[in-house]
Amino acid sequence: MIKIVPWHKATVLSRKQLSPTVTKLTLQIQPPNTEDRPTTPFTFLPGQWVDFKPLLTPSPTSPLSSRPVPPKDAIGGYSITSTPSNLPLFELAIQKSRHPVAEWVALHAQPEDLVTVRVGGNFTYSSPSRSSSNRDNVNVM
Repeated sequence: MIKIVPWHKATVLSRKQLSPTVTKLTLQIQPPNTEDRPTTPFTFLPGQWVDFKPLLTPSPTSPLSSRPVPPKDAIGGYSITSTPSNLPLFELAIQKSRHPVAEWVALHAQPEDLVTVRVGGNFTYSSPSRSSSNRDNVNVM
């Protein structure tokens, strides 16, 4: 059975250059339960990523007329670098690339831009229950 993962709208809150090749994007998920958004809440587990595509509708404070935009069907896949406890805020780490969406994030994304995201990946980390072991766990990545 194929699980259909819904797209969720999010708003760009900030963009920060972490290094010459990595950009951090902070986003806020828009609340569900409205006509144009899924009723399934946005959730993720450590280790998952998001498929990401800009909606690129102009807002009063960030007009698009002077900014390049990626093709409408362009989708990027990016690592979630924050924890689920931070929701509805979450952060992505985006590697510099010539891919149109990654390039847009690194050079042109601005606060208040709208994007859509959906969670992907099944290589996740689940914290073991303390009652299942008397030993402390150490994870090295």
